[in-house]
Amino acid sequence: MSKIRILTVCNWPVGGIRTYLKYNYRYFSGDKFEITVLTSPSIELDSLEKDMAVLGIRVLRAPGFMGANSLAFYAFRELFKGDYDLIHSQGFISAFHAAAANLIFRITHVMTIHGVFEKKYFEGKSGRIKRFLFSLAMKNVDIFHGVSHGISDHLKRAFPKLGKADSEWVIIKHGIAASLFLADSPRAGAKLRSAHEIEAGDFIFGYFGRFMPEKGFAYIIEAADIINSRGKTGFMVMAVGTGDYEREYKKEIRKRGLEKRFRFMPFSPEPAEIMKGCDTILMPSKWEAWGLVACESLCAGIPLIASDCVGLREATEDTPAIRIPSGDSSALADAMIAAMADSELKTAFDGFKNQAAERFDVEKSALRLADLFEKLTSGA
Repeated sequence: MSKIRILTVCNWPVGGIRTYLKYNYRYFSGDKFEITVLTSPSIELDSLEKDMAVLGIRVLRAPGFMGANSLAFYAFRELFKGDYDLIHSQGFISAFHAAAANLIFRITHVMTIHGVFEKKYFEGKSGRIKRFLFSLAMKNVDIFHGVSHGISDHLKRAFPKLGKADSEWVIIKHGIAASLFLADSPRAGAKLRSAHEIEAGDFIFGYFGRFMPEKGFAYIIEAADIINSRGKTGFMVMAVGTGDYEREYKKEIRKRGLEKRFRFMPFSPEPAEIMKGCDTILMPSKWEAWGLVACESLCAGIPLIASDCVGLREATEDTPAIRIPSGDSSALADAMIAAMADSELKTAFDGFKNQAAERFDVEKSALRLADLFEKLTSGA
């Protein structure tokens, strides 16, 4: 039997999207699937290429020309010369380019929804035209795959004319490589403190993610300022990641005189050891497609403070996670202070990590996705 050939179109393979490909495709049998990832250049592209190389997956770069995103052009070229059975696009922009490239081929197209569509995308004089073109392109998508119910419901509300048939919507929740986070690492805290000159008695809050407004890092800065104003000391925020707003956030930290309260580390493709060195993880997002960091923290048995935003609320339901209103810096500060004072908090999360590993391990969801692709391409 010939292999199922998949063209994965990924405009911006960073953060959760890169991890999604890494975690899920490892369970796609090389005997059944042949996957090619087409992507635009990004700051994490080297990591993506290494991840995919381990899985025997080819990565093609789609460099821009004349200052424009050329993903649709390269997707068309690949579809024209290849014999693909299925397109798997990652997010709205990727789906738009893939749909444009697929207009004459009409290959089965599955779009995985990784984010929300914000009003700013359709603002200005050309807003209506952009919305029309997007809606038109999305009619070329056969299956809308949500990694959570919340993110799928969001898209349905934003574009009510899309995918009216229930068969066009599939929910397969995201997952993680739970075993990487479940294992104990008793020296992680000491290593992290030594590497970053953090006092032995300081409480370490961890932030893992992109430095972008939707991830809520600005609320952590405001919360740290509130805690400082209340005379509380002995804490540190370890911020791990990269992003367009990193410079602005560092400037705001200096402006507020909080330099001693923050340490920054670059993006790490293997965050488990760093995470286990933290006392509590902070995730005050405005929205999430699912909430990978939350799952990782819970599997590691690390206390988690998370917002109740779309996607993240679903990931932390029926867990010990401390949930706060999204966008509320004061509530975040209160939760951070309470975490520092609660000597039993870690015990509660340690007791839940085996259950978390069972719930969030990616193998089950990855095999469901592979099964979906087999059915779509076999006509079953």
